[in-house]
Parts: sequence; C-alpha cells; structure tokens
Amino acid sequence: MDKATKKQMLQAMEKAICEKSFYEFFIKAFVIAEPSVPLSTNFHHKYLCDILQGEAERIIAGKEKDKDIIINIPFRSTKSLLVTVLFPAWCWAVHPKMRFITASYSAEISIEHATKSRDIINSEWYQKHWGEKYQIKKDQNLKARYENTFLGVRRATSVGGSVTGQGGDIILVDDPTSPKNAASETERDNANEWYKSTLYSRLNEPTKGVRIIIMQRVHEDDLSGYLLYNSPDKHQHICIPAELSSDLKPSHLAEHYEDGLFWKDRFSKNILDDYKSALGSYGYAGQLQQRPTPADSGMIQKNWFKIDDEKVDDVVNFVIDPAYTASQKNDPSALMAYTFKDGKWQIREVQNVRLEFPDLVKHIGKFVHKNGYTSQSKIYVEPKASGKSIVQTLIRETGLNVKEDKPPTKDKVARVQDISATCETGRVSLLKGHWNEEFLMQCQQFPAAKHDDMVDCLVMALNHHFKANNVVFFG
Repeated sequence: MDKATKKQMLQAMEKAICEKSFYEFFIKAFVIAEPSVPLSTNFHHKYLCDILQGEAERIIAGKEKDKDIIINIPFRSTKSLLVTVLFPAWCWAVHPKMRFITASYSAEISIEHATKSRDIINSEWYQKHWGEKYQIKKDQNLKARYENTFLGVRRATSVGGSVTGQGGDIILVDDPTSPKNAASETERDNANEWYKSTLYSRLNEPTKGVRIIIMQRVHEDDLSGYLLYNSPDKHQHICIPAELSSDLKPSHLAEHYEDGLFWKDRFSKNILDDYKSALGSYGYAGQLQQRPTPADSGMIQKNWFKIDDEKVDDVVNFVIDPAYTASQKNDPSALMAYTFKDGKWQIREVQNVRLEFPDLVKHIGKFVHKNGYTSQSKIYVEPKASGKSIVQTLIRETGLNVKEDKPPTKDKVARVQDISATCETGRVSLLKGHWNEEFLMQCQQFPAAKHDDMVDCLVMALNHHFKANNVVFFG
C-alpha cells in the first residue's frame, strides 16, 4: 500500500470515528481550538460529550425529549469550548441542517464563542473531512449569525438581546450571569426574566428541541437556582463540584473523584485553597462547589440534625407559616408537624405548598390528620398574611384546635440565633422522609436562601417550648 492510499485510509478512519463519537471529535478538534494549550482530559469530558451527543442524535431521529438540561460545573473546566464552541461544529459534521441559538451574559462573549466555532469549521482539518458536505454561505456569514448551505444556522445573542423571528433545534446558554454582577438582584432578575419570556419560546419544536444551560453557580437565585426551584421536574440536573460533596449529581460520578477532587490535574488541593483565599467562602462555594451558600457558614448546619427511622410516640403539634398568595414570587406556605418529649423535638414532616386560601385551608386539615392529629394536638398559625383568616375559618368550619401564634418581636436572624444552640446540641431530629433534604438545605442556607418559610416553622416550633430562655421539660 502506497503512502497516499494509506493516508487516505487514515483520514477516512478519523472522519468516521469523529462522526461516531463527539468525544473523539473533541479530542481531535482541541488541538485546532487551543494549539498552545496541552490537552488534559478528565472524566467529565467523556460524560458530557455523551450526554450532548445523545441529545443531538435524538433530535436527528425526530424523537421527543425527556427534559431540558442544566449543567453546573467549575470555571476553567473546558465547559465553553466543549458545549458552546465544539458541539455545534460536530453537529453540523453529522447533520448540517441543525439550528442553534447560543447565548451568554455579554454579546462580546457570545460572539467570541460563535467565531471560534466558525474558525474550527473553516480550519484545514475540518474542511479536509467535511468541506464537501456543506459550506457556510458567503452572503450569510456574520459574527453573530451564520448559515450553511443546508440552511443550518447559528445565532449568537446575549441576555437582553433580541431573538425575534429566530428559532433553534438546540438552545445553548453559557453563563447567563457574570460573577461580577451576581450580587445585583436587578441583573439576576433580568437574566431570569429574559430566559423565561424571550429565549424559552425559541425552540422550533418544543417537544423535541432541547435547552441546555451550562454555568458556574454565582447566586442562590441565578438562572440555575431559579429553574431548579420553580420547575425541577422539567430539568435533568448535572452538578459537578470541584470537591466531592452531596451536591454531586448524578451521584455515581463520585467513583471518578480522586482524593475527593473532581480534576486533580487542573484543580489540586493547593490550587483550590488558593481559589478559596482569593474568592472568599461564598465565591468559592458557588463557582467551585456549585452551591452559592457555603456548607459550613450558615447559622444552622445540616449535621446538627439526626435522622430518625421511627416516630416518637407523643402528642403531635403543628405550626403553619402562611404565604400572602400562591404566587411564585412570594414564599410558599409552610406546614410543620412535630413532637416534643423529654426536652427533644422530632419533626415528623415539613411541607411547602403554593395554594390559594380555600385550597390551603383544606390542605391544612389533610396535613394534620395525616401526621397524627389528636384532640390533644395544637395548631399554631403565624398571624401574618392570611393567617388570621385561616384561624377564623378553621375554628368556624372544623373541630381542630387552632389558634394564632404570638407575633414575633425580633427580626428573623435574631430569632434563629435564639434557637441555633438548641439545634447544635442535637435536640432536634427529623423523621426520615423525602422532605428531609429540602428542609436541611433551607436551614443550611439561611439567611442567604431565597425562601426561609421552613426555618420560620422551625423557630415557631421550638419557641413554644421555651420559657424564660430555658427549655420546658414535659412529662
């Protein structure tokens, strides 16, 4: 076999391998995209490549999607190169009809990603393999929008930008909020509202097209937090913290962590310690650990609460923290069932519900009976919002022992400070249940959490058994 024939065979093999595997394409294209950077791969590259390839192949096959995708991963993990630069170029290599809308927090960054992707397409290596398959149209070749000869389109925009008349099979959102602006509620709200009201509806086929958000966490109420709170069932959540923690999703990825580190070559313990010093605990928790509230900085810590397998046999009491309305903009109503025996509390269940007044009243009745209400039980309702009306209605229409709680005289932080020592000494436990993680997360993140209704219930429950700052021991 002569050299020319052998070279053609090797090129044909490389082309076939790259078309079959986005990960192999990523490996080959990395040298084109980053010629001065040595290639260092990690488990997440293959994992994310396979996720993205699966979505592209599903769309090409015309199959309906299961969920949109949220990927939370540290900075400097090749996330933008992988998802926003190389993925569209690979998709066009296998299916040039694909249409993309890509977005970031700034137009400059969005255009940079789109231009880099186009540079890959125009490279000698790419053209050698797929140059005869399609070309970028000369009259539709702008930095922010280019189109190929199969009418495949890439449109680059930014948060707040217009996408009127544009549609995509895949929407890629890469860091919708910058770390610099994360503290601004206005900036966060603008990004979330723009995604919801402008970008969200831009899929050509909503049941088949996919929205993929990849970002480092920068605030509890950034776009990831907003979507995971309001529509968790609609999203596949991939969360890869720099150091192994319970936030890792899916959990089986833990087997790839070496010495508890996500990418030991890139993020060694010394480097992470340096980042922690530079970013501070909150910056490190969000941008590296993918949880904007530090695990050990809150006023209430998760490890203070023991999880019980069995119920404490005693009178069950209840506290209700009602919301103003069922609106997503307000805190939900919270309901807590608990027992107090021998100076210890066991929380049987905590619920968050968003119900208008009549449905909330009905739900309270169902909740208390489900959790062991008896004639000895008491139900305390915080006298705010709809609380007074709830008490009046329950007294009038049911036989439940319900009364208004005393109005708080301190602010929330001071009230939590009053009960934190009791929690820390292990006198509050939780009955094992699906609600445990949500409750513990809200406690841990107080006072930085978006909602604190469950914490309000905890304070109410404990305060009913304090007298002159001492615990009252019953029985």
